[in-house]
Amino acid sequence: MSFEDWRRIDVDKYDPDYQYIPDELPEEKAGATASDIQALTQTLRGSIQRMEIAQAFATAIEYAPYGAAEEVRVSFLKAVFEVFVSVKMNDVAGITKQLDLDTLDTIVKFLYTLMSKDWALKQYLSDPYKL
Repeated sequence: MSFEDWRRIDVDKYDPDYQYIPDELPEEKAGATASDIQALTQTLRGSIQRMEIAQAFATAIEYAPYGAAEEVRVSFLKAVFEVFVSVKMNDVAGITKQLDLDTLDTIVKFLYTLMSKDWALKQYLSDPYKL
């Protein structure tokens, strides 16, 4: 009988949520540049002005710069942050009904990523009723 220390067993390796198949991962967009993100930011701002928030989130997810340089990713997150702060509490239920679960899952991941950024927290804490 083996007396292996049960606290050292990595149980996460058996969890199917932690098993990634390379085909299921989003393709890296290492070629994304700052000008691409500026164009995306303008597109997102246009969607915000037309009050098409669900479309803005879907566009942001579609063109997320996975694998790009750090400054490109930060610019992208700032653009997504603009979408988040444009949402009014009364509109949240309607927006979530327009989106599928995978999109909502990605939006929550963006939200948690933004919560870890100092610049996002400073802006949010200056007006906490915005989100």
